[in-house]
Amino acid sequence: MTTPLEPFNRVMLAVLILFVAHFAGIVIFACMFGIGHQLLNIGGFSGDGVDTVLDYFYFSVVSYTSLGLSDIFPTGHLRFLTGVEALTGLLLIAWSGAYLFAMMNRLWDWPPCAEPDDPEK
Repeated sequence: MTTPLEPFNRVMLAVLILFVAHFAGIVIFACMFGIGHQLLNIGGFSGDGVDTVLDYFYFSVVSYTSLGLSDIFPTGHLRFLTGVEALTGLLLIAWSGAYLFAMMNRLWDWPPCAEPDDPEK
């Protein structure tokens, strides 16, 4: 018989799982950028250029987090994929934060920050 995880460990496990899920999404989009650029020729990149697999990954991270550093610019139809990735990342990161907040709210007892003033004094 297994014992359930402590609340802190459950939250940390959820954080790890969410991190891996976001990382996997970034890798999938990076692969899609590589396929669209190299194999399908539906667009390209300008600016600093994309020469290696790590460049596709870097661009994907910047797009997924909606940071948009603007040192690499997609061209052609890859611009649409970039917008889709930015929207996907924004929604999934926001959902992850809301999920973690709800999980912590359910698992942990939060002490009050301050006691209300007694109006009779």
